[in-house]
Amino acid sequence: MDDQPQLQLFEIKELSPTSLRCTVRCVAGTVRLGATVELRPVAGRPVAGNLTVTAIEYAGGVVMEFVDLGRTALVTVTGPIDEVALRTVAAGDGPEQVAAVDLRLVVR
Repeated sequence: MDDQPQLQLFEIKELSPTSLRCTVRCVAGTVRLGATVELRPVAGRPVAGNLTVTAIEYAGGVVMEFVDLGRTALVTVTGPIDEVALRTVAAGDGPEQVAAVDLRLVVR
């Protein structure tokens, strides 16, 4: 997984069965708008797959086409998301704070 572009989740802003909006930090490669990603803990099985990066926004509302290494952004992914599974993985940290679980959006 280390060589694949990936975003580390810091905070979940919005969550629904079809969408996840979260603040992230790029920890490997470059993740581009339209990329197909899966949501997974750094060491574990995917919580959601076949998600599409549909929005990337830098601080100040700057709309971008990509997030590259070391940058933070507000990212939206869409696709089927099992809210119960995600909340179970992030249990104990609250639904908004997920940094301690080390969830990643990994480009497939």
